[in-house]
Amino acid sequence: NPDKEVVPGLALLGHIMQRFTTVVTTYEPVGDGNSDKSYISSSFDASSHFEGDVDDLLSLYKRITGKDLDMNINADSVEADY
Repeated sequence: NPDKEVVPGLALLGHIMQRFTTVVTTYEPVGDGNSDKSYISSSFDASSHFEGDVDDLLSLYKRITGKDLDMNINADSVEADY
């Protein structure tokens, strides 16, 4: 019960004019995809932290390709977009 879990914190806030509570079911794969080549990401939702989503996608990339994604870009080696 999410409402019951946050009662102590809400009590510290005092009077609350309006409150929004949303409970969303999320999913994550039971395997890493190596045995059946079925690579599945975890659920994304509006309250997720972007950093956690990126970590999941980087993990997915590594499981599929077998190597880390190289995010290093040499600015001298790319043409300007302007």
